[in-house]
Amino acid sequence: MIVAGVGLGAWAGWAGEDTVQVAVVEADLPAGHELTGQDVTTVEAAPAEGLHLLSTEDVTGMVLAQPVPAGTPLVEGALTEEAAWPEPGTSLLAVPVATVPRGLTAGMTVDVIPSAPGGDPAPEVVSGLVHHVTSHDDGFGTGGHVVEVLVPRDRAAALSHSLAGEAAHVALVNRQDALTGEEEAE
Repeated sequence: MIVAGVGLGAWAGWAGEDTVQVAVVEADLPAGHELTGQDVTTVEAAPAEGLHLLSTEDVTGMVLAQPVPAGTPLVEGALTEEAAWPEPGTSLLAVPVATVPRGLTAGMTVDVIPSAPGGDPAPEVVSGLVHHVTSHDDGFGTGGHVVEVLVPRDRAAALSHSLAGEAAHVALVNRQDALTGEEEAE
């Protein structure tokens, strides 16, 4: 996202258009965080049609409506008087996993695949959006990993039940594939 902010500034300079001051978050911030002047920096950007880019003065004291990664320019829809996250229809589920795909980070789409205990039919796979990845190392190489995943609310309870304390697998999927699968299910 930092690249996006720099890209906006470069485009504005190259295009020769008038620019505006835009607030960009300096670090990953969670939903519900009240913004201060220390949380944002200002970049020059060309106005974008359909986007209401905000200045540092506009955002100070406002609350993030959703998690925002570092380098993201702030727009009107990202702020609120109070956090409304996770979004309606979604749940945040902490999934214990044995191994984490290399490079897995927040914002990626994964399939959560519960382990099927000895001969049981394969449980249902649920796609979701990674919110956070945590690794624990106990010093003996037996540490675990937890992947927090935003999943459809109507599937969260069944997924949690199918995990039943067992480690699941997460498979990194192409976001377009996940969207196509959701459309086919409807």
